[in-house]
This record gives sequence, structure tokens and C-alpha cells, in this order.
Amino acid sequence: MSKLKTLGVNVGLTLGGLLMGVIIGEIGLRVAGIEGYQKIADFADSAPTGFHTSDRDLGWKLKPGASGEWKGEGESFVRVNSQSLRDREHTKAKPPNTLRVAVLGDSFTEAIHVPIEQTFWSKLERKLGNCEAVKGRKKVEVINFGVQGYGTAQELIMLRKKVWDYHPDIVVLAFFIGNDVINNSPKLEYDLYRPFFVYDASGKLVPDMSFRDRAPIDRNERAVSFVDRLPGWIVNNSRILQVAKKAELGIKKQQLSNDFTKLSAQNFQEPTDAVWENAWRVTEGLIVTMRDEVVQKNADFLVVTIGAPMQVERDAAMRKKFIEENKIQDLFYPNRRLDNLGITQGFRVLSLAEQFQGYTDKYQVCAHGFENYVPCGGHWNELGHRLASIKINQNLCQQLKQRQLPKNKP
Repeated sequence: MSKLKTLGVNVGLTLGGLLMGVIIGEIGLRVAGIEGYQKIADFADSAPTGFHTSDRDLGWKLKPGASGEWKGEGESFVRVNSQSLRDREHTKAKPPNTLRVAVLGDSFTEAIHVPIEQTFWSKLERKLGNCEAVKGRKKVEVINFGVQGYGTAQELIMLRKKVWDYHPDIVVLAFFIGNDVINNSPKLEYDLYRPFFVYDASGKLVPDMSFRDRAPIDRNERAVSFVDRLPGWIVNNSRILQVAKKAELGIKKQQLSNDFTKLSAQNFQEPTDAVWENAWRVTEGLIVTMRDEVVQKNADFLVVTIGAPMQVERDAAMRKKFIEENKIQDLFYPNRRLDNLGITQGFRVLSLAEQFQGYTDKYQVCAHGFENYVPCGGHWNELGHRLASIKINQNLCQQLKQRQLPKNKP
């Protein structure tokens, strides 16, 4: 037998063996009931959870009328009203003798991790109704416009497209120290299916809506596998490829968690490069723009900064280790930066982190975290929401009282 013929036989046997192995693997996975993920579709609903759906202006929003049990981080029954808000129904026309408060924010404000009656905005409505400045005079309505994953860019668009329909007297922006600056930068944010704002050549802050033209496969490299680059008819008929995709995305998920931990540590430091400098510049510009538009509507504006879990960690040794490992000079740098922005631009900022830390230190409790998730990590638990409602109520109530004080005569 010639060498060429021998080579052909060996190649044929090898390919045949591989094919047989693939067939056996496909049959084995199906018999064992092991499933993976199919190829990402050409058209995908950009939805963080089953309670969300795509939105052309915001990237995603809560799905009108959606409801069901949430069992992930925390537990609750989620019900979305007809206007895509996690809240009860509210008329757009403000009822007579009513003080309306609109709350903008991300997942801390949407708060699907706790029952609705435990959320800070629900508690705030009840507490503010007992404020001496309004009790017996006005009814208080607090309306929740929070949506999971939103950055300040989306919150500004939400203000323009939805909030003003409800004629609020007060607008509260709940700003999460942990990732809101990151969310506002296309060079730091992983999920690019969202609107951003950029400064144009004239120095004006303008929206960048190019996300609308992104194919699902280009939206988030951390959520895409090499399998998604293969033809759909192969992937969707191959259990081996689907399982391989699931395995790869599992690895990427862990890598993302590790990478984000390192990235988010930079929130607590002065910008060290042009990317972070621009992210902060855009973020501060968005907040000032929001303040300007609120003032133009004759409403009051309050920024509430929500601390990252490590800022309010009850274990001082863990906080110290985090500071030393990441070479952080001031764990409250972003809070102080936003406090100073409020001072220079003339709006109120309520920083919750240091007050929370004092409480968690003293009583050795956690304001973040759930038994079925990371202890003392992640989102606010019932205690976190309760503390926030108390502090926000004190701030707003004091402001309302000051408005009632008679002006000094010249």
C-alpha cells in the first residue's frame, strides 16, 4: 500500500472516529437530559429579568403588567403597573392637595429583592405623610421610577420621557456609588445596549443612541460565546455545542465578577486616566443637567448617594484590607466628590454611606445582603431600606419645614 493511500486510510479512520464520538456524545447528552444554550438570536429582547423588556429609548424597561415571584437575591412578589413602574397605579394628573415625590434610580430603587412594603420609597411615603409640614394639609405620593441596571443617562431620559407626566413636586435621584459612574461610560460599561451621553465639539452634553443599531452579538462580549459565531443551524441542532456555550459563559461570568470587583474599586480613587476622568465628567454633567431641568419645572431636587457594600461593611478589618489591597486613600472619595458638586452647583446631596457605616459598626448588622445570597453583599435588605427611608424622610421633611418658615423682614 502506498504512503498516500495509507495516509488517506488513517485520515478517514480519524474522521470517522471523531464523527462517531460526536454522535455518541450527542446521544449521551440527550439521554442524560443535559442541556446548554442555543445560539444568540439575531433579534434579542434586552431584558435583565423576565419582568423587563426592550425599549428603543432606554435599552430596557419594566414590562407593563408583568408579575410573579422573584427568588434570586432576596425574595418578593413583583407586580409591574400599567405604566411600566414597580409600584401601584398612579394617575398622571396629580390629585388636589397632594405632594408628589418621584424617585429615579437603578436596582436599589426598583428593589425587587424585597416585598414592596419594605422598599425605602414605600416606607418614605408613609413617613413623609407624618411630617409636620404636610400632615393634615396634603396627601403624600412617592412614585418609583427605578429600573434595574440604569445609569444616570437612562435616568435623565426617564425624567424627560415619563416623570414629568406625573407633575412631581420633588425629584429624588438615588445614585449608587458602586457602578453608576461605570454605567455612564461606554469604555467602562460591559453592556453596551444602552444610551450614553457624550460631550460634542462645542462642549454640549448630547445623547448617543447608537445602541439601537447594535446586533445582539455585539452588545456584551461577556455574554457571547465562540459558539455564537458559528452558523445557527449547526448550533441549534448540536447539544455538544450548546453545552460548550453554557460552560464558556459560566467561566466568563466568574471572570466578569472578578474583573468587576477590580474595576469597581477604582470608584473610590481619583481618576488615574482619561477614561475615568471622562466618566466622572459625564456623570457630573448629567446630574447638573437633571438639576437644571428639575428647577425649570419649579420642583425640588435631591441627590441621595447609596453606598457600596464595602463602604458599610460591619467588619472594620475587612474594610481595612480592601483599602490596603486597592491602595485607596479615602473610601468615601466618590461621596465627597458628589457632596462638593452639590455645594458648587447649588443642590442638596444626602450621603447615606457614612451614616450607614456608623449604624452597622455599632450594632454589627448588615444593611446589604440576604441569606440566599452573598452575606452583607449585594443590594439592600429590609434594614437597608428602612434606614434609607428614615434618612431621606428627615432630609425632605426638614426642607419642607424650612419652606414654611416666614422670611426675615428687611
